[in-house]
Amino acid sequence: MSVRIVIAGESQCDMFAECCLIADHLSQTLPQFCYERIEQPVLEWRTWLMKINIKNGWHHQESPIVWKECLMKGSKAYYIGSAPDFLEYCHSYYLLDMFISADKFKGLVDNFKQFERKLQMDRIDVAEKSSECPIAEEVTSPKQTFVICISGASCPLTMYLINGLLEYSRGNKTISKIYMYDEDCSEEFVQYIEEECSYVGTKHPGKVLKFVDKIGLGLTHADLMIIMDHVPFEEDKPIGTWLDENRRLMYNLAIMINASANRSIYIVFPNLGPACFNASVLMHHLTSTINKKNVVVATNDIGLGMSSTIAEIADIPLRNMYTSPVWGFVGINHLADVRTTVHKYNSFEPYSRYNKVRNSSLNIGVVTPDIRTLEYLMYFDETLWVKITEKNQVLDKEEIPLNKATAVNMLIKLWLLEAEPDYIVNLGIHCDGSFGLTFNGIFSQPARWTGKEWVPASNYMLPKDPYVKLPYLQNMAEIMMKLKKGELPPIVPFYPCSCKPKLIHKKKIC
Repeated sequence: MSVRIVIAGESQCDMFAECCLIADHLSQTLPQFCYERIEQPVLEWRTWLMKINIKNGWHHQESPIVWKECLMKGSKAYYIGSAPDFLEYCHSYYLLDMFISADKFKGLVDNFKQFERKLQMDRIDVAEKSSECPIAEEVTSPKQTFVICISGASCPLTMYLINGLLEYSRGNKTISKIYMYDEDCSEEFVQYIEEECSYVGTKHPGKVLKFVDKIGLGLTHADLMIIMDHVPFEEDKPIGTWLDENRRLMYNLAIMINASANRSIYIVFPNLGPACFNASVLMHHLTSTINKKNVVVATNDIGLGMSSTIAEIADIPLRNMYTSPVWGFVGINHLADVRTTVHKYNSFEPYSRYNKVRNSSLNIGVVTPDIRTLEYLMYFDETLWVKITEKNQVLDKEEIPLNKATAVNMLIKLWLLEAEPDYIVNLGIHCDGSFGLTFNGIFSQPARWTGKEWVPASNYMLPKDPYVKLPYLQNMAEIMMKLKKGELPPIVPFYPCSCKPKLIHKKKIC
């Protein structure tokens, strides 16, 4: 059985040139020795190597890479290694010791550099011709690598987010750097995150995760910012005090964003705390040079958490159902409208001859895929909300952050890596009058990406819930934005006692 050695590397790599020279010497000395050389330009080497690693399950990082394969269709590639491994392989199999003179090696490397020099001269020539023509419009290539800054990295959600972000790669688009910042985050926790997430491979060399002591260092280079800072709700505090503490937190964060962030930065809030309230406060305190429509809240996790219960009641496969549309001031009050939840189904339309000829060998009809809302399958089942509440009480605490991380990662994928204008997602965005919403802030509603900004999906159905209406949700959002410190007393839980002694009526004795 014939075997072929494959040597691949960068065009300017000295070790690649030496391996090719050794393989050429062996092919002239040994007639049965067969090898193939794959030369990649410097700019394309990382992308090509990443594809080879994914295809064969390898973890090679430097140039060159050497493997062997059988000369037959469907044969498996056997990994040899880098240049030292190939030299050891040649010595053990062919007892070969190769020494190259400095002059001969320098001339060999120069030959490999010719292709790169030609590419560079062509780029210079094109740039000079473009500068000589003032009428030509400036064409900018789309951004391929993105930097993300996470504020509030001590949140348990951080682990789920980072694992999902580092695995995203669409063609040449990928996440190149993730900055983490938190005032209260301990050094041990940061090291734990970096160690746990270091196994995820990317095409970028060096340290992808980096903890910064000052958030300005991360904001300067960030294309997208994930804000997980929030003040948790406490039952012994008035709601106005809780919102005022979150308001002050967002005001301080807005000052740092205005001072250090890129003017075209994207800002995402996961559904933590009063998410829409915090996003609205931050949006109002940003400078006019930052696009306020780039501030959004990922609210799709509410629909994801309900999907399994809804599919069980409606008796349909979960894969055929879309998430329920989420409306409202998420974090304070919201509506997940089950009645307008869409699912896919197949309808059967028989031909007219089916009623006449029963034993025909011809097709009796056609199956047509279609979509329909779930209102006719729910009837409507009033036990839905009780079952969802009971399920949330017994859920593992790790399952809820997983839904939130899935919603955020899905949003970032649609926003940065793989834009789909026809895809509708539940999102807290700035109202523009669609659906009759005039609230001057962030409000959750069905939205789609236009390529420049998120806009409401105005052709989507309005909610059909008989108890909660959009005007009520909007009025509640406006009231919460004006609520002051100390307003609305704390919630006092009431637990009725069921162990009271029964009253015993004694008969009067005359």
